[in-house]
Amino acid sequence: MRAFFTQLTITAITLLAIALPGFCGSLDDYYLNAFSEQPAGSAVQKAVLFQTAAPGEQAQCGTPLKHGLSRDWNRLEAATQKVLAKQLAAPVLSGDKKDVTSLTSPSGKFLIHYTTAGVDAVPSISWVQTVAQTFDDVAAAYSARGWRLAPTPSVAPYDVYLRELATQRLYGQTTSNQQLASAGFANAYGSYMEIDNNFTDSIYTGANGGPFSPTQSLQITAAHEYHHAIQYGYNYYFDIWYAEATSTWMEDELYDSVNQLYNYLPAWFSNSTKALDQTVGSDATSSGAGYSRWIFNRYLAEQHGIDTVRAAWEKLAGQSNNGADVVMAPVLDSLLATTYNSSLGSEVFGFAKRVYTGAWGSGAASHPQDLNLIHPYTATATLSNYPASLTSTLNHYSFAFYTFTPSASVSALSIAVNKTSGISTALFKKTSGTITEIAANSSGNYSVAGFSSLNAASDEVVLVVVNKSSTDGHQAAFSTNGSAAAVSEPSSTPSTSGGSGGGGCFIATAAYGSYLHPQVQLLRDFRDRQLLTNAPGRAFVALYYRFSPPLADFIAQHESVRAVTRVALTPLLFTVIHPIAAGLIAIMLLGSAYLSVRRRILVQTAVGNLVAIRAKM
Repeated sequence: MRAFFTQLTITAITLLAIALPGFCGSLDDYYLNAFSEQPAGSAVQKAVLFQTAAPGEQAQCGTPLKHGLSRDWNRLEAATQKVLAKQLAAPVLSGDKKDVTSLTSPSGKFLIHYTTAGVDAVPSISWVQTVAQTFDDVAAAYSARGWRLAPTPSVAPYDVYLRELATQRLYGQTTSNQQLASAGFANAYGSYMEIDNNFTDSIYTGANGGPFSPTQSLQITAAHEYHHAIQYGYNYYFDIWYAEATSTWMEDELYDSVNQLYNYLPAWFSNSTKALDQTVGSDATSSGAGYSRWIFNRYLAEQHGIDTVRAAWEKLAGQSNNGADVVMAPVLDSLLATTYNSSLGSEVFGFAKRVYTGAWGSGAASHPQDLNLIHPYTATATLSNYPASLTSTLNHYSFAFYTFTPSASVSALSIAVNKTSGISTALFKKTSGTITEIAANSSGNYSVAGFSSLNAASDEVVLVVVNKSSTDGHQAAFSTNGSAAAVSEPSSTPSTSGGSGGGGCFIATAAYGSYLHPQVQLLRDFRDRQLLTNAPGRAFVALYYRFSPPLADFIAQHESVRAVTRVALTPLLFTVIHPIAAGLIAIMLLGSAYLSVRRRILVQTAVGNLVAIRAKM
């Protein structure tokens, strides 16, 4: 048995050693892997370390990845740059030279590049003409709304390439290519665009909420991607979550009849405890990052007018952040304070209440004919056994819904609340479809009369909890027994996803070089799903936020320390990805250690007995 455990332990350690290089992947490995230029590695490494994308993941926009590569270019090794240079260069379309040509749009603003041969071949010349006219329509619509159109060198036509992108599960992607400060802003950049060549593949026609025609997919892609081109004209260093939220919102503003964007909402509403500015990664359409945040722009437009969003980009145009993306949350907060006498926290609180009540406006900014397409809220937890108590810990600019199911044993529902400084709460009662907000008393607690008489099948009481601050870890404790648990203020360190903040995963971000790195995303998810859901975990996160920022700054400045940190994080990452395997390895190691100690004790006992016997002789 001892030999078996020894062999098993050696095997486990060997597998981890083989896997180690992959876990210690740098920023170079992240981009090589993201663009399918896999770093050298064994099949065992890939099987152990890399998680497979969720089946049926929706097609999305390739701009976030291209934007990150361009921004991080000078941080990559020369060999990596050589491999990935093609990702930032104008694409080469399939076919011979005679097959590749271009068409200028009727307005002269766009140059559509296409081919009639090979994998990128267009279905017909009339389709290319449709593409050209669609982009003209998009540019005219943006110009009429006061947006600066995408800058180009010497006011040349904007380049659009028609390519086969379905295999990459992309609608399109926009890539910056040169600084054009003469366009009016210091960080204005030109760009070019790639979109799918026909939009006939099932990932487009059968996308959630479909079926969608190729023309409809073309329309929303043109509206979406050209707004990215406009964004580069305002400030190259934009925060990706807001770039995607704005481009997605503009799909509905320009092509209201398509309505695909409504199907992004459940991913956010079922993950509402994730921050408003959650990092946009490869899982964005399923996690709700970026794309689903478009409806927050609709809320701002309802509250302050449709020009509010453009004003945010105009304010961003004058910002700089030492070569890193400008974090958008403070920009929004400043705009709302100086122009609209509000704050980002207040707007997030109002938005969270609107998500529950469904009381969207009736003006043009609200698209009233489509209000039935807005998905309802998703309860974070449902309480039905009383007395009940719970502590909620929230990320910055996030919210949660706690549903209280009516009970015949509770005639009047009393809810005591303790909360930290960044938390606001609201209570609603729904009776026969009518929703009423219940005011808190002077102590911040709530009382709901007639709770037992509510219909358990259709009526409810819902507590909305919102972290209005820029800091993770604010808490609300509530109870129906008259006394809520104590709460503690979190670290004052703001936690945002823009730039290199990593949403609070400071050390991992410093070690791996990017908050978009898959390993950093894994650790963020582990924090949200495992640590922030219990008191010991929340205490650990609060301690981490207090002491990790200065350590992360030191790690980021020394490549050798970054490498050591990645090695140190390996056991944790392996445990997060493969908890069962990690548990088995731990059992094997403990078993081996136990057998080793037991053998040593037996040997020592035997020696002691032998000495005793000889002493008696």
